[in-house]
Amino acid sequence: GVNPEKGDRIVEIALVPIFKGRIIMERAFITLVNPMVRIPAFVEKVHGISNSLVVNAPPMDEVYPRVKSFLRGMVPVFHNGKFDLTFLDYAAKDVGQFPMDISYIDTQDLSKEIFGEIKSLEWMARHFSITERISHRALEDAVVTAKVFIRLAKRVGEENLGRFVKRWLGRSI
Repeated sequence: GVNPEKGDRIVEIALVPIFKGRIIMERAFITLVNPMVRIPAFVEKVHGISNSLVVNAPPMDEVYPRVKSFLRGMVPVFHNGKFDLTFLDYAAKDVGQFPMDISYIDTQDLSKEIFGEIKSLEWMARHFSITERISHRALEDAVVTAKVFIRLAKRVGEENLGRFVKRWLGRSI
């Protein structure tokens, strides 16, 4: 789903590390998540994750601490970070933990700097001739985001990336 305020929850998470402009797939973190709520059929059609697929997946109370630990000391990159981080804030609340206090970069900000307006992830992937498509599955979308970020970072200059770091202190829920 797209609205955690209405009970939508995370069903899959992927984190793909980048080091010195290269994606380190062997260090990627990926897991399905049992949302402990039923996945509506129309949502299943978007990402292809069914209730039967997540029934044996770890619940968020197991996954959230692992995600938080994985991200410690890193500056994650998102496309529309507010969307993903809001879902993570709701996940934190659901499992009785504090929201993440992290610095992050949003490719939307970089796209606005480079192209003069916010571009979709799909548009930027096409623009940079990235062959992977947006599948609405966590790993594939994380890889596309990472590849787009690497191209954007080269354009804006890696020495200038600090200007695009934002601080997320949790959303008031």
